[in-house]
Amino acid sequence: MPSKFTLYAIPVVALCSLALSAQDQTSQEQTKNAGLTLMARGNVTATATDTRQSRDLSRKAPVFNIDQVSTGAESQAQFRMLDGALLALQSDTELLISEYKAGSATEQGSVVMELVKGSLRTVTGSIKGEAGNYQLKTPVGSIGIRGTTFQLSYINEIMLVGVWDGQIELQITRADGTVQNVTFGGGQSASFAQITAAGQVTPLLSPPAEFAGDTTGGAGNTNSSSSDTAANTAFTDATNSLSAQGSEDTSFIAEQAYQGSNNQIPVAELIAARSGSYQYASIEQFSVQSTEGAVSDFQASMTIDFDNGTVPQGELSFSDAGGEWFAAFNGVVNVDQLELGVNFASHGNERAQGQIDTLFVDGIDQILGQFVLSEIEDPTTTAGGVFLIK
Repeated sequence: MPSKFTLYAIPVVALCSLALSAQDQTSQEQTKNAGLTLMARGNVTATATDTRQSRDLSRKAPVFNIDQVSTGAESQAQFRMLDGALLALQSDTELLISEYKAGSATEQGSVVMELVKGSLRTVTGSIKGEAGNYQLKTPVGSIGIRGTTFQLSYINEIMLVGVWDGQIELQITRADGTVQNVTFGGGQSASFAQITAAGQVTPLLSPPAEFAGDTTGGAGNTNSSSSDTAANTAFTDATNSLSAQGSEDTSFIAEQAYQGSNNQIPVAELIAARSGSYQYASIEQFSVQSTEGAVSDFQASMTIDFDNGTVPQGELSFSDAGGEWFAAFNGVVNVDQLELGVNFASHGNERAQGQIDTLFVDGIDQILGQFVLSEIEDPTTTAGGVFLIK
């Protein structure tokens, strides 16, 4: 008796459609957005690793899971990643984004990136890496994180590591094949270190000088040729001198919510949403002291170019018994903060040097600044204080 069977025919076109659909799904997964460009200054490009096609990055341009992001000389880039992380790349940097997947109710998010060369600073987002789902590869080893703010710089086959908050664990594979796990940051003996290509780790007691170079790079600081040690000593002496004198009422500082914590929108997103140039010049409050007596006629202002992420100009001035103090400064917007450098300062007929630090408050509607100035020939002649402008 003949056996019975049923033959089902699947058209070749249908098989091809299924195959193409699977390929399209894989391609879509690979090219999902990894983040958004907050700022691109200078030559900043992204090259797709599958097609090798390159495109220039500008503000609000997306970056994808298959991109190798590169910054040229005197260039910088800042990104908001899809998990809320902030990522800043310094000049001459290459970062490969292999995987950046947001988590869901059923699946953890994951990150796989590689710092090929150069310098980066990041404030991590919701993907923290407790389950080993955050991996940042570097030429000296692979880094895992535990909710942190850290900075890396790989130049001339030397890796510099700095942890500002939280911890990072670096897995180093030495030339002989042995593996060493080293943890930096909170609760550890060191938060800063230098690591050679061969895997030799040298803990550092303070941030590497190169990190300070990153923060002032592009700020137009023409005094950078002077001795850093001498400048730091002068700044320390000036601060101590002012502290010894006592100060006026500075309670307004405590009243300011750091980086606008009363505003639920992150500062980096507020910066990204603003366009054009804006001048902060209205003095709200200030407290300034000088070793030369009473201070009068205090003025401070700065212009921020939000399109280019720069502070093209800023200045402050006031007078005491020795004459007028004046300082000019400029700098860049680094993710969610200002990094400024004083490029000229004077007191009467004497040249001076100075340092200025600022932060955004009340969202980005106001700027709280702190500064110290000292004469170059006589570092004991100093002035400094705090101010709030909008």
